[in-house]
Formats: sequence, C-alpha cells, structure tokens
Amino acid sequence: MKITSRYSDIPEVQIDPAKVPEQFRSLLPLAKEWSIGDDVELDAYIEETSEEKKKELVDGFSPHFDGLYKWHQECEDLVPQPDELVLFDMAANAAATVHSMLT
Repeated sequence: MKITSRYSDIPEVQIDPAKVPEQFRSLLPLAKEWSIGDDVELDAYIEETSEEKKKELVDGFSPHFDGLYKWHQECEDLVPQPDELVLFDMAANAAATVHSMLT
C-alpha cells in the first residue's frame, strides 16, 4: 500500500533533530515511519505491518507518552505548531492505537 498522508513525506515539512527533546530523538525513525495522518491509511498500514514492528512502535513510544504529552502542552500556544511536534503527535497517536489493539 502506498501511504500518501505520511507527515514526514510532505516536501514543506522540515524536521530538525535538534528541535526534538533529547529523550525522544531515538524515536525519530519510528516517528517518521508512523506519522500517518489519514485514519484509513493508518488502519491499513497497521493491518499490513508485522507484529514485531507493531511491538517495536509500542515499546518505543509507550514509556514516553507522559513526556510527549508534556512537550505537547508546552508548545500548544505556538502557531504554527513545530513540525517536530506534529510529527511526534501523529506517531504517538499511532502508537496508542496499536497499543490498544495489542492489549
């Protein structure tokens, strides 16, 4: 399946790792992969993805849900929202969705 709504694939989106809080930088590859904005595409991607990759996403993001939420709260008044934050918000949403399916 071709993903057309992956945030990190939008040409105007510029992700600067230095703008990602250090504790989340190791998650950047997962965030880029899972930053799928369309629910139908996300559902299809989840369905096609191996259990191992789903577990990698959940294991990577789950310990950071509280910290990611705090980062989101710290930036909620910024307009526009930083690309890095949007990327991680989308990936965290995917991780929460996958987590609910695995439990």
